Amino acid sequence: MNYDALLTGKHFMDGMDLWTVYSLFVEGGSDDFLKYAAAKEGISHDWTDAHGVDVDLSRRFLAGRNISLKCGMLVASEAEFWLKYEALLNHLMKPEKRRIEVAEFGDRSFYVYYKDVSSLGRFTKIKDSDLIGIKFTLNLVENEPQLDNTNTFIVDETGRFLIT
Repeated sequence: MNYDALLTGKHFMDGMDLWTVYSLFVEGGSDDFLKYAAAKEGISHDWTDAHGVDVDLSRRFLAGRNISLKCGMLVASEAEFWLKYEALLNHLMKPEKRRIEVAEFGDRSFYVYYKDVSSLGRFTKIKDSDLIGIKFTLNLVENEPQLDNTNTFIVDETGRFLIT
């Protein structure tokens, strides 16, 4: 089976195709990038002489969020596995954040840092092939979710959008 045609150009880290460079594919979890980050609690005060809680909503901020990518690696040899597996960790551990792009989301970038690897599957030879594979969950943190405020919409008093 030609995995290159199937897996190339799907996920990128710092501009590098994850399949081409690390023989890494993402089989799930990319949708975590689409989930809204939780809103941080605003400044509030619970006045004893008033109902409810007084919350300052004049400025809102987002909390960081965790991204869990279900990944796999397919390589031709044990030597290639160790080379690419260690190269991936070295790249993830570089200073600063990593820029992740998911092809199906267009030109949007997500800035994350490495947290850990969980649910590591067994390093095994793939049946009816010469390939060696492993599955794992790569956990990343987006500590400053991007909020795109570049679009401004004008609405009338009934909430209908006005087109100018």
